[in-house]
Amino acid sequence: MRVSLVGAELEENLGLRYMASALHAGGHSAEIVPFNARDDIAQAVERVSQFKPEIVGLSMVFTGRAREFCQLALALRESGYRGHIIAGGHFACFNAERLLRDFPVFDSVGLGEGEEIIVSLADHLSDYSQVQGLCFRLPDGTVQTNPSKGNPDNLDLLAFPERTHYHRYFDKPIASLLTSRGCWRDCAFCSINAWYKKGGGRKFRIRSAENVIAEMKQLYHEDGVRIFNMQDDNFFLPRPEDALRRFEALRTGLEKEGVRNIAIAVKARPDSITYEAVRVLDDLGLFRVFLGVENASENGLRNLNRKCSIDQIHTALQILNDFDVHVAYNILMFEPDTTMDDIRVNLRFLEKNVENPLNFCRAEAYAGTGLESKLVARGELLGDYFGYDYRLSDPHCETFHQISNFAFFDRNFNDNGLHYFNMQVDFYFQLLRRFYPQVITQTLRSSVRNFIKRTNLDTYAHLCEVHDWIVASDPRDQVAIRGFAREMRRRVDSSGEVLRDEGERVLAALTRAYDRFVGGETSAPRPAPEIPFPFFGGRPVPYLGLDRLGDSDQRAWELGSGIDVHFGVLPSPVPYAEFVSRVTGRKTEEC
Repeated sequence: MRVSLVGAELEENLGLRYMASALHAGGHSAEIVPFNARDDIAQAVERVSQFKPEIVGLSMVFTGRAREFCQLALALRESGYRGHIIAGGHFACFNAERLLRDFPVFDSVGLGEGEEIIVSLADHLSDYSQVQGLCFRLPDGTVQTNPSKGNPDNLDLLAFPERTHYHRYFDKPIASLLTSRGCWRDCAFCSINAWYKKGGGRKFRIRSAENVIAEMKQLYHEDGVRIFNMQDDNFFLPRPEDALRRFEALRTGLEKEGVRNIAIAVKARPDSITYEAVRVLDDLGLFRVFLGVENASENGLRNLNRKCSIDQIHTALQILNDFDVHVAYNILMFEPDTTMDDIRVNLRFLEKNVENPLNFCRAEAYAGTGLESKLVARGELLGDYFGYDYRLSDPHCETFHQISNFAFFDRNFNDNGLHYFNMQVDFYFQLLRRFYPQVITQTLRSSVRNFIKRTNLDTYAHLCEVHDWIVASDPRDQVAIRGFAREMRRRVDSSGEVLRDEGERVLAALTRAYDRFVGGETSAPRPAPEIPFPFFGGRPVPYLGLDRLGDSDQRAWELGSGIDVHFGVLPSPVPYAEFVSRVTGRKTEEC
């Protein structure tokens, strides 16, 4: 049986790669088809047509991209594809019955982790009743769901994910790994609990240290991989002593297998960070930590159910900065019950922590989250399953969110936004420091650190201006709000251009330092690294039926169209020139 697995490939898609390995082990053929944006639809359809699969699997993980995958499924059918189309991933799983009801182009939805489901479907394509964990449409149009077997308990039994190519930074290949699946907390903005309840089985499982070492050894010695991006939701374990023993076992085992001089990137909760654990990880080659700060207000932390204290956040940042690694974090500055006091506390936090790259946004109400349940119970959930929306309870805080979301649109959410670029420069510097410390001068270091601080201070200063304007304004005065939002957008973008130029010079200096070291003074300029960053959800857009699938919410651009318009994030970034055209009322084609 031939299976096309379609999904985002901006970095290694481990979900698709694990399924490809499982299919090959089961005697089937599999091809991974990249699908990174709506513009890739024609190319993806062509790839599928050439492979001629009996099954097409669509990795529908994120709400913000769900429409594009529905459009792809429609395009496949319109191209003449008559095989089986199965959707999987968080979005598809939470909305399985609705997808099958609203989109006849889908035949089924897999509920849970995909390895066993996709292999079973390939084995029993003529009899769906044999596929556990499958939601499918019967001939009469009704939807049936088979009981799930549950997600695999023993991750060591899974074949290593299939690898086809590697991105390179400073000529060193990077590979993504999962050493665990799931998480052991229950944050209000995260759908992991609901995801594992839907798929069945335990929500947090780890691979043995020996199994992880075996995969890293293979990647290191056979493929030359030197940078390992650990994609675990939290690389640490619930008990600090267990995490320390695990890291020590990894350090000992990798050293024994000759896996040396590597760099590793991880994600972590602040309450997981201890000096002892980070010291061991530093020996392993730790160079990047994406730290789940999320909020610096005790009230915000409670509302987001973080089970983490402000002291733990400060301690984690201090420990990681003492080890001089790349630390980046996100602030969910806005949630339904945010107060102006919460915003001020978060602004003070930004003021005190300008050394590390950051971003900020609103906590989104994704399907299956505690935040969604709260808003449903209060009758405050807006939108539909293609993107839920809500308004903050405090009118001043809602206005703050509207203005800052609009003013910082490019800086926060564009793929090339200044905050992402800030992370990129530090990422590049830390890799250079890890592998080629002899090329790092104090001048290079100071230019990187100053660029990060200046970017953060510029964001902080503009947010403070928004705060002071809101405190002195009437949140009902939509004309004044729109005028101030436009002015702040202009000023944020203007200062961002200056900072971007500074960062480009810093990045060029880092690249030149490496080129001189390897004797490449005359070599062609190297491209900037492609860095895995956290995903930020898209602007909710109502679902209006199959014939309106591509429609975007034009009202988000027409700032004078009504009192309830807010400046939300769009489903995908648009060029700045087009953005200006829309907000000034000039007609342009739909993005």
